[in-house]
Order: sequence, then structure tokens, then C-alpha cells
Amino acid sequence: MWLTPIRALALSGFGSLLAVALAWDAPSEVRQEPLGPVLAGEVLIGDQPADSGTVVLHRVSAFFTGEVDSVAVDRRGAFEIRLPAEPDSQAGDVFFASIRYQNVLYFGEAITGAENFAEPYLIQTYPTVGAGAGTFLPLRVRNVFVQLSESGRGWNVTDLFEIGNDARATLVASEDGATWTHALPPEAVDFSVGQSDLSPDAASFREGRIHVSAPIPPGGSVYLLRYRVPEDDFTIPLEGGAGSMELLVREPAGELTVSGLAAAEGIELEGFAYRRFAGREMAPSVVTVARGTPLTPTGSIPLLAVLITLSLAAAGAFLVARGRARPLRAHRATDRRRGILVQIARLDEEWSGGSLEVEDYDRRRERLIEELRG
Repeated sequence: MWLTPIRALALSGFGSLLAVALAWDAPSEVRQEPLGPVLAGEVLIGDQPADSGTVVLHRVSAFFTGEVDSVAVDRRGAFEIRLPAEPDSQAGDVFFASIRYQNVLYFGEAITGAENFAEPYLIQTYPTVGAGAGTFLPLRVRNVFVQLSESGRGWNVTDLFEIGNDARATLVASEDGATWTHALPPEAVDFSVGQSDLSPDAASFREGRIHVSAPIPPGGSVYLLRYRVPEDDFTIPLEGGAGSMELLVREPAGELTVSGLAAAEGIELEGFAYRRFAGREMAPSVVTVARGTPLTPTGSIPLLAVLITLSLAAAGAFLVARGRARPLRAHRATDRRRGILVQIARLDEEWSGGSLEVEDYDRRRERLIEELRG
């Protein structure tokens, strides 16, 4: 009998040991976090409700990041899933839901408070179409930031593209081609991908071009690239034209000649002066930059004008590089994420210019990325 040893201890006068034994055997009280609200949502494929699939609930907080629950979609595209706790964005605790359709992962907007429960939570997906050799996506915006290298010869370049997918389908890579490709300065070396809608593992650089394999959903996608041009003179190919293009040269840069873009009023951003050149409704062309003839005098304009100039419309949808399509009802979230991406781009500019300590850069960048994930 299991009580026999305990009774023997009591008869022997070992009361303290008996108390310990009984404590070990007693059931412990389990404290559970109060459950949160039920998230009711819908999954659309284009304009039609999905009839199957699994919605996964994710949580991002200071103590936990990952999947917390999942639920099947019914034949009307509807689903309900209970959150394990109330969302608390002030504490950095947010939720979002995802679904995989035709091997592409789509996400809904961040769940941060009561406003996210006012109407059905939407996860917008799309049919996929394979890219072909003749696939063309318009370039809405291209902004090129250049800075003289520390050696005084050559340039460090941050190249920002905003491309648009105007179809009602997600473009995916196929045997016939990448989802997007574009020529880069033929003189460029040391390519890398910056924080944007493109993940480093979805881009390759060869023969003077970038090749993107990531799915591209409808809407705008922003890709940020970095590279180095070892020579003082270089060219910037512009394939297929662009809605707008700007070249911003950080001072001091010495005397320069730029062709293919019109000289515009210079700007001052975060304490740094930039010379600026711009073009609108650009045809396919080549912009050249050469050390030489001085430019027109530069000036300064407010930061707000800088942000308008950059025109980062629809930038920053969460994990587009992994195939996310923007929800049609998430305009406020899109505006917020656009601002976060602008901040990340500015922070990376400061880092590349050597004006930040590594600890400060890592701390601020981690915070912005967490906001972007939210």
C-alpha cells in the first residue's frame, strides 16, 4: 500500500518528513492566463470565399513569438479562433493570422486592440500565375541614394525600387523566368538586400542583374538593395521606364555631372545635406554620374517634403517577400507600415554613413522590425 511508508514515518516521529511527503503528493494549483476574445474572419480567393484551408494564429510579444493555434476554414470561407489573451500593443503583444494558398503564405493585418474585432478579419489571397520570359511589372518609383566611400574613390549605393502588380493574381517564379529582374550598374559589386519586402534568400545577383524569386502579390512591393561602385563614374540603367526616379547624393561629394535627370532643389535630412536630381514619367534610359562639373546650388526643404518626395506608397506590407498579399481593408495598417519602412531606410542610411554606434543601430532597428512585424 502506498500509504504505508508515510504512516511509518509518522509513527517514528518524523512529522516534518510526513509534511513534505504529503506536500509532494498534493495537487498543485495551475494558474492560467485569461482567454482573449474570439476572432471571427473570412478568407477570400480573389473576390470569392475560400472553401477550405487552415488559418494559423501567430503571436509576437516580448516573451513569445510563433504559432499559437489553428482552425479550419468552412465552406463559406469563414473561421473563428480564440486568442489566448487580450492583445496589448502597448506592451508589444500583437497577433495576426495567416493561411497558405497554392503554396503562397498570406497574412491578415496586425491584431492590436478592440478595433480589429469590429468587422470580420480579412485574409486576402489570390490565384497564382507563373512568370514567363515576357513578364513585365511596372516600376512605380526608384530612389537611388549615393555616398562617397571612405577612401574618397567610388560610391556606396542604396537602391530602392517600388514595383507594381496590377493584376488580380500573385506572380510566382517558374521554369520560364523569375518574378522580377532588373539591370543594375554594370560597375557594381558587393550586393546585399536591405530590410524591405524582399528577403535575402529570394534574390540573386548575376551578370549585372538582380533576379527575384519571391511571389509578388497584387499591389506595390518595395525592394531595397545595397552595393558598391568602385569607380568615380558609373551608370544607372532604367529598364522599362518609371513613374518617378530620384538620385540623392550625400554631401560632401565634390563636383559632379549627372545626365538623364533634372537638377532639383537639394534637401537636408537628419542633419545631412543631399543634392537631388529627379524625373517623372521616365522612359527607358540610362542615368550617368561622373565626377566633374559642379552642380547647381543646393538648398534645404522640410522633412515632410522629403517623405513626399520619396513616394513610398504601399510600402511595408508584412512579409511580402514570403508571399503576403495586402488586405483590401487594411489601408490604415498600410499607411503605418509605410512610415515604419521609411524609418528603417533612414536608419540604415545613418548606419552606412557611420553616424551610429553598433549598439544603438541594433536596438533601434530591432524595435522597428518588430513594429513592422506587428
